[in-house]
Amino acid sequence: MKGTLFTERHAGRELLIYLPPSYDQAAYPLPVVYVQDSGDLYDPLLNANLYHLELRFAAGTLPECILVGIMPHDRIHEYTPWTAQKLLPGRRYDDFGGRASQYLYMIVHELKPWIDRNFYTDPRPESTGIVGKSLGGLVALFAAYVYPEVFGRIGAMSASLWYEGFVEFMEERQLNPHLRIYMDIGSLEGTAKTNRQRMMQSLTDEAAAILARSELPPEQRQFVRIEGEDHNEEAFHRRFPEMMDWLYARHSIRLLQ
Repeated sequence: MKGTLFTERHAGRELLIYLPPSYDQAAYPLPVVYVQDSGDLYDPLLNANLYHLELRFAAGTLPECILVGIMPHDRIHEYTPWTAQKLLPGRRYDDFGGRASQYLYMIVHELKPWIDRNFYTDPRPESTGIVGKSLGGLVALFAAYVYPEVFGRIGAMSASLWYEGFVEFMEERQLNPHLRIYMDIGSLEGTAKTNRQRMMQSLTDEAAAILARSELPPEQRQFVRIEGEDHNEEAFHRRFPEMMDWLYARHSIRLLQ
């Protein structure tokens, strides 16, 4: 790794912040990507994704960017948009708390202003991304609807679109046509489940169809089904660089000079 990786605390959160190799000599303010689940998608203790991203930076196919991994306090509450019953009654897990609005408010009104004050960032929505996987992908997609003026690039990997009422929520609302949205799913996800998660494939297809009917131009939305992959960390980690490739492709971003 040639960039800089460090932990920081702000707004009561532990952050895993990555600054790219040329940060100190950057010729332009850098895009920022807010990553759910503590930044495990690029944590070098878990995968080699920073190495793969830096290869792309060096080749010029991906602009250098700042990554901000955010530690959740309790992901089943903070990554869900409204309350819902737990999937399996009688299990020790709590019902879903539905505190995603408060969580995103914290990012938008406390964390992002601090990041923009303390680092060389491009604060425009077209340069600001929010990404995650599973429930983290759900909250990233929720952000597309509630804060389109803040987050212009949305990465929803294997988003938990089985969540009760979310696809209906998407159907009832309009998207900002300037957004850039990536969604994916493994072809095996949900197939072995007996609860609402068994609907993962069909509801993700519905969500993709809603995006296709929206005002988003085809070049600003991407939906990928990966054959043979299930809902697991190895699959998520493997797909992260490819998601970044699409979200921040050179031709898709106008960098400030």
